[in-house]
Amino acid sequence: MNSLLTKSYTAGAAIAKHRFLKAGAADYAAIQATDASVAILGVSEGVAAASGEQVDAIKAGLAYLELGGNVTRGDALIPDANGKGIAAVIVAGTTQRVGAIAEISGVAGDVIPVNVTPGAVIATDTGIATAEVTISSAELLALNATPKQIIAAPGAGKAILVEDAQWFLDYNSAAYAGIAAGEDLTLKYTDGSGAAITTLETTGFLDQTNDEFRHTVPGYGAAGVEPVANAAVVAHLLVGEIITGNSPLKLRVRYRTVDVTW
Repeated sequence: MNSLLTKSYTAGAAIAKHRFLKAGAADYAAIQATDASVAILGVSEGVAAASGEQVDAIKAGLAYLELGGNVTRGDALIPDANGKGIAAVIVAGTTQRVGAIAEISGVAGDVIPVNVTPGAVIATDTGIATAEVTISSAELLALNATPKQIIAAPGAGKAILVEDAQWFLDYNSAAYAGIAAGEDLTLKYTDGSGAAITTLETTGFLDQTNDEFRHTVPGYGAAGVEPVANAAVVAHLLVGEIITGNSPLKLRVRYRTVDVTW
């Protein structure tokens, strides 16, 4: 296959054909890449090389790459432990260095054409994750007695820090009624009796007859907040239940998982 740039390297270990390559232990040496933690040199051409032999690497342009998993055309590809291409997945706090872009879809074991992009970085994730949950109308009408889990407990020694919450009332055909003073939506740790994180006024929101969107952030103030270790985050309706209404409530929460001991 024609390529824009091909370079010969000395194989620092046995290299299979159609694999991602990375720098070896010496200048102009190459070995199979094993993950996305370092820059990719290129993709080995269609001839295997033993240690000490010359291996040609396609460094830019179109090449053939063996897959280590299912990929979809257009996916950014990174190496697996055997130098095969797999779809890149962003991991919180981890840089992912892409080696190629898939030209077609394929499954593990396929050899597909790819566009080689050595050393490209797709993301260094900030550690912010997103939870998207729909609270059904039936759940919303019982939300005081039965809070809805939004984020699962993160495990011992860890806590959830909520960055913000986006609330979307996907209006159906009947507004919610019977909203009393103080019957507000809130995010809490653990359950309905847990510490409040952020609160949304329901009057002027749930009782509307059209789609509504609101954005809330935690109001920690100067005193800060003591996050609850290994606690889930739940949606809860304060005070009592509301009546009628048939619209689902869609909730998007951005959050971080942090260590509370070190």
